[in-house]
Amino acid sequence: MSIRLLALDIDGTLAVRGDQVLPRTRASLHRAADAGIEVVIATGRRYRTTQRVAAALGLDVHCISLGGALVKDPEANTLHEVRFASATVRALVGAIRAEGHSAIVQRDSVIDGSDFMIDGHLPWNGWTSDYMVANQDHAEWHADLAAVPHDDALVVGAYGTRAALESVAARAIAEIDESLTTVVMPLPGNSGAPGGHYLEVASARACKWQGLQVLARGLGIDESEICAVGDQLNDLSMIRNAALGVAMGNAADEVQQAADRVTAANDADGIADLVDDLLADRDASSSQ
Repeated sequence: MSIRLLALDIDGTLAVRGDQVLPRTRASLHRAADAGIEVVIATGRRYRTTQRVAAALGLDVHCISLGGALVKDPEANTLHEVRFASATVRALVGAIRAEGHSAIVQRDSVIDGSDFMIDGHLPWNGWTSDYMVANQDHAEWHADLAAVPHDDALVVGAYGTRAALESVAARAIAEIDESLTTVVMPLPGNSGAPGGHYLEVASARACKWQGLQVLARGLGIDESEICAVGDQLNDLSMIRNAALGVAMGNAADEVQQAADRVTAANDADGIADLVDDLLADRDASSSQ
């Protein structure tokens, strides 16, 4: 198998301790790029924080952010985006409020400097408050988020308990749009009170694999030449569909079961191990 595009999730995969990339992992990805492999970031993060990890990596990389809703080249030019209809966003804000939580509407930070809008209609839970405090320089607060225009919305999210967010996800599909994609993911143990989860709602046309398909076509790379690596449920679309789907050693059980291969954990240079094998396979193929 000849891999020409290596797609990497960030949190739990490429990065450790926030935005850091381990030295061996960083060096291995530079070797991969020097060997002609296109290194791509594919993350649920918004674009601004994706850029921080790209900078730590030290490569000019294409970035698929917001779970596939936004694809940019190394110069931050938008190659692809999938926006929500305003009516869908308003309905989702209402569904999230009905469970006592607050919606967060993510968009492209390049537009006007703000990455997201947050609903102030209800008091925030601890996880939402933490997110706002950490990112307030790039946020817009609205007393009634349902009443403002949403022509640039890419992803709708919320922090809360698993039960409440799964209820929102079920209602979104049953009552708003059956084609919506929803993922409820656990937060790291040190994020707010224990037991917190994050809900990510996107258009059916926005997932990491679809973002990779768009990018690969533009780069002249066949889907049979893509390796995708991740650790969480929002990585499943690319892990299941890539020619080589790889789960990190710290990945959720469902992700490991779906993968073709499991490498070491992100804090044990699992990506570096994978790159070593990919380059060895390439060398072996070229010598035959």
